[in-house]
Amino acid sequence: MSLEQWVSNSWLRKINPSPHRLANLLAIADRELSDGALDGMSIDGRFTHAYDAVRALAEAALHASSYEVPKGQQHHERIIESLRLTLPQDVAGDVDYFDRCRRMRHRTVYERMGMVQQRDADELLEAARTLREKVRDWLMSNHPELLDH
Repeated sequence: MSLEQWVSNSWLRKINPSPHRLANLLAIADRELSDGALDGMSIDGRFTHAYDAVRALAEAALHASSYEVPKGQQHHERIIESLRLTLPQDVAGDVDYFDRCRRMRHRTVYERMGMVQQRDADELLEAARTLREKVRDWLMSNHPELLDH
């Protein structure tokens, strides 16, 4: 499936990307990475911050590609899934992992605490850091005009 097919399905809408909005999404990701690494952070909190960094990075790639996910049903799911269509194929394998984390985060936030183990939080935080570098490299190669230099 392509981004244009997602538009046809009303899962995305076309936008004009903004350097300001992109910078804000990257700053949100950086804040979430920083907050997730704070000493004394609960395991659930560390995991949630790491997930929020991943979501902001996926949204940044989508924004730079001239699309956004309308608010509503499956908003987070579609943002995460869009990584398959925006970034190079080496990230596609990570999407399944990020989607599992999305579901775990949902249960942790809305249903029951204590489901996340320290290892889960640490792994997601590291994966979010790696994704940040991949998104940055991709932006530099594909959309340098949108980056504040």
